[in-house]
Amino acid sequence: MDLKELEARIRVLEDIEAIKKLKATYCYLCDAGLTIDKNREELVSHFTKDARVDFGLGPASQFQGTEGLHTFFGTVVAMGVTFCMHMVHNPIIEVKGDKATGRWYYEAPTTDSSTGKAQWMAGTYFEEYARENGEWKFSYIGTKWKYVTPYDEGWAKNPGELLKMVPPE
Repeated sequence: MDLKELEARIRVLEDIEAIKKLKATYCYLCDAGLTIDKNREELVSHFTKDARVDFGLGPASQFQGTEGLHTFFGTVVAMGVTFCMHMVHNPIIEVKGDKATGRWYYEAPTTDSSTGKAQWMAGTYFEEYARENGEWKFSYIGTKWKYVTPYDEGWAKNPGELLKMVPPE
């Protein structure tokens, strides 16, 4: 292996670590509270201007662009849960130049804002990233849910009323 090949391999590893840090930042900012303007502004700054989100519940959970992201994170997400603790794991990240894709499992204990009850959420994030001015950003985040279930019932008894809204594939 020559020096150029080694440099290219190291660059990919550094890119993967930068994308992992981007994802961790996303989780921390979401969990810190998106009703707080500062958190929401910082979160949206980690997305490309034309970024899209699709949180797997049909058109009401699909948004695009900076304004759409502000609406989604500032209204839909912020008003949906009063507490959230993202736990993301098992990342599979593929880097191809200034573009990359990622897939992550997630679990999150949350509190439903409409009922005040504890619930479990779990599923898979499907993501696309773009490098802009040397910095990795989200260009797409999609979600496929496994369950959204009341804490006291668990996913075996009740995979979640919310998921009845998910359009069939």
